[in-house]
Amino acid sequence: MARDCFIGIDQGSSSTKALAIGMDGQVLVRIKKDLSPPLRAENRVEQDPREILGTVQEALDETVKQARASGFSPQGIGLSCQRSSCLAWNEASVEPLSPVLSWRDRRGLDRVQKLSEQAALIFDRSGLPLTPYYSASKLRWLKEHTPAADYNTTVFGTLSSFLTQRLTGNRRALIDHTNAARTQLMNISTLQWDDALLDLFGLSGVRLPAIVPTAGAFGAAKTAAGDVPLLASMGDQQAAMLGLGVVDRGDGGINYGTGGFLVVNTGTKLVPVKGLMASVHYSSGAETAYLIEGSVNAVGDGLEWLRSRLHLFSDYRELDGLCREAADEVIAFIGLNGTGAPHWESAISTSFHGMTAESAPADIVRAVVEGIAFFMKDIAGEIERAGLEPGAFAISGGLASLGYLAQVQADIMGEKILVGPEQEVSALGAALLAGLAAGAWTTEDIRNRTRPARAIEPRRNEGLAKRYQRWQELHRLTKKIDAL
Repeated sequence: MARDCFIGIDQGSSSTKALAIGMDGQVLVRIKKDLSPPLRAENRVEQDPREILGTVQEALDETVKQARASGFSPQGIGLSCQRSSCLAWNEASVEPLSPVLSWRDRRGLDRVQKLSEQAALIFDRSGLPLTPYYSASKLRWLKEHTPAADYNTTVFGTLSSFLTQRLTGNRRALIDHTNAARTQLMNISTLQWDDALLDLFGLSGVRLPAIVPTAGAFGAAKTAAGDVPLLASMGDQQAAMLGLGVVDRGDGGINYGTGGFLVVNTGTKLVPVKGLMASVHYSSGAETAYLIEGSVNAVGDGLEWLRSRLHLFSDYRELDGLCREAADEVIAFIGLNGTGAPHWESAISTSFHGMTAESAPADIVRAVVEGIAFFMKDIAGEIERAGLEPGAFAISGGLASLGYLAQVQADIMGEKILVGPEQEVSALGAALLAGLAAGAWTTEDIRNRTRPARAIEPRRNEGLAKRYQRWQELHRLTKKIDAL
C-alpha cells in the first residue's frame, strides 16, 4: 500500500527545485532544473516564461514519477515562487504576451519617481515602501508596451499566477495573498485589490487575477504520472520561513539567496514598520498570519559579481576559507540592484575602502560577505525599535552553509543563529503548507519537523563592530558622492 507524501516546488531566479516529503517530514526526492541567466539591459532584467514553465513542469513530472516508483502517493503540491516578477498573458489560452519582468527589473522607476509624494499613502494601504522592485510599476509598463493585449482577455499578474493557471488549466487566473501583497496593489488590511492604488499606478480597469488564500484548493495539477491537487501557493520567502519553522509570533528567520531577506512573524496582528514590508505570511479560510520583512537586494548577485566579473574566486566552496584568510581591514558597500530595506535607494554606487598594495582577493571577499551581515543588522535594528526582538534567527539559503557568515551574523546582531538540517527551505515550506492544507499535520507539527540542527552563539568581536561602524560611514559618503 502506497504511503502518503507531499511535493514542494520552488521556482526561483536561477533554477526550479522540487522535493517530495513523507509524513515524517523527511525528504524522499530532490530535483533541480537550471535556468538560463536573465537578459539584462540598462534597467531591464527579464526571463522567458516558457522556459520557466518548462522547468517547473519537468521538475514536477520527475518528482511525482520518482515518488510513485518508491512506493509513495503524492497527496498535494505546494508552489513557492519568486515574488514581484510579473508578466501579461492571455487568460483564455494561458499563452504569455510578454517576457517575465524580474523583481530586479527597474523599468518602472520613472513611474515610481512621479509618485514620490504619494509614498506615505501607498505604504499605509499596501504595507510596502515605494520602490520599482514591486510589481505595480512594472505592470503599468506592461500595460503600455504589450501590443497584443486585449483588456477583456489579458491578465496582468505575477509569475506565480501564470504558473498556477498553466499547471491546473483553470479558466480563471488566481493569485494568493502573499504574491498579491508584493504587487503593491493589494490593500494589506482588507486583502483585496485597492482601487486607490490601482488608480495611482494607472491600472484601473485592467484584468487582474482573483485573490485567494495561500492554502486551499487551486485545482488539479497535470503531470506525466497523473493529476495531483495543487493545495498551496505562496511567495518564496514566506515559504522559506515555514521551512525554517518560523510559525509563531516573534519567530525570526534569514534567507540568503539571490537577494537576502530577514523576516519576523507577527502572528495574527499586522505590524507596519517604517522602511520595512508588512505582509501576509500564510493564510487559509480560517486564519491569516502576518510578518514584517526587510530585504537585501544583492547577496548571491554580489558574490557572483566577484566570481564571474572580478574573478576573485572560482568555486563557492572557496568562500569560507577566503574569509578566514583575510588580513587587511577592507570594507565594501555593495549597491548592486540598489539597497533594499530599510534604506530603499534605487540607484547607488558600490564602494570599497581600506585597500592597500598588500590587499588580496580574500580581503575583498570577506568585506563583501561581512557587508551582507551588516545590511541584515540595519534591518534588525528597525525591528528592535518597533518593539520586536527575536531571541534567535533561523537561517537558510545557499550561503547558510558558509560558517564565517553565520558566525559574523550572530556576532554583529548579538543574537543566536539557528542552522536547519535542510537547505532547500522554500520547496520544503511549500510542501509543508500543502500538507497543512490537506490536514495532514498542524503548525506545531511543522515546528517539530524543522528543528535546527545546531545553534551558533554570538561572540564578542570588536574588529567586526569597528568595521560595521566604518561600513555605515562608507554608506553615508557613497550617497554624498553620488549626489555631486
